[in-house]
Amino acid sequence: MNKPNPLFYLPFVNKMCLFTFIWTSLIACQKKEEIAPTQGRMPTPSQTELSIEKLTQYLASTTGFDPTQIIYLATDSTFVINNDILAKESDVRERHSRSMVARTDQWRYNYLVSKANVTNIDYFFESTVPASWKTATLKSIQNWNAINGTSLYLRETTTRNSADVVIKLGYAAENWVARAYLPSYTGKAGFEITINSKYNSISESYKVFTMTHEMGHTFGLMHTDQNSGIFISGTPTKDANSVMNSVVLPWQAFTAGDIKAVQTIYP
Repeated sequence: MNKPNPLFYLPFVNKMCLFTFIWTSLIACQKKEEIAPTQGRMPTPSQTELSIEKLTQYLASTTGFDPTQIIYLATDSTFVINNDILAKESDVRERHSRSMVARTDQWRYNYLVSKANVTNIDYFFESTVPASWKTATLKSIQNWNAINGTSLYLRETTTRNSADVVIKLGYAAENWVARAYLPSYTGKAGFEITINSKYNSISESYKVFTMTHEMGHTFGLMHTDQNSGIFISGTPTKDANSVMNSVVLPWQAFTAGDIKAVQTIYP
C-alpha cells in the first residue's frame, strides 16, 4: 500500500469540494421485486438482475458516483460504493420506493441522520477490536465532538443493544482499510464500521484519520474528491487535506471545509 495509503482504492484527486448527499429515495422489502410478478409466479433470474441494475442506477443518481464504482455483494445483500461506503439492499429498496411517493419529512427521506438522533450517536466496540484501533476511534470521537456550532455529538457505549453503530474487526485481501454504512432511511446512523485487520500495523495517526473518516460516512458525508453530487454551500471547491478524501493521510486536523460541512448539515 503506497503512501498516502489508498483507503478506498481510488487515485487521489484534489479537485472537489466536500459533498454530502441528501438521498430522496426509498423502498420495498429486501429481495422484493420492483415490478411485482404475476400472482402465483416467481420472478425470473433476469428480473432479479434488472432490479439490482435499477438499484445501482438509483444509487449512482443519488450519490454522484459513477455506476462502475458501485458493486453488489449478493452474499451480504449489500452495495459497496467507491470501495468503502456501504448500503444494505433492503435500505436502498426502501428509499427507492419512498422516492416514488410524496415526501412529508425532509430529514427522514435523505442520507443524513435525523434531528432526533444526531445529538447522541453511540458507538460500540466488539471485543475483537484491537486496543490500538479502539484508542484511535475514541480520538476520532473527540475530533468530531470538538467542532463547535453543530448538533452532532458522538459517544462510546459499552452496551451493544443501545449502540447506533457497531465497530468490528474483519479481514479482506482487498485494498481498503475500513468500511462504513451510510445512514438508513429511518434517519439512524449507519449501523456498522468494519476495520480490515490487514492494516493493523499502520501508525496511530493513519488509524485516527481512517476512523474519523469512517464516522463521517455513518452520519452521511461522502468523499470530498469525487466529482459530482450536492455541493455544500460555503465549502471550498478544492480541499486537499479534507478528512473525507478517499485516501488515508496522517491525521492533522479538520480543514475549514470539513468544519463548515458539518455545521451546515447539522446546525
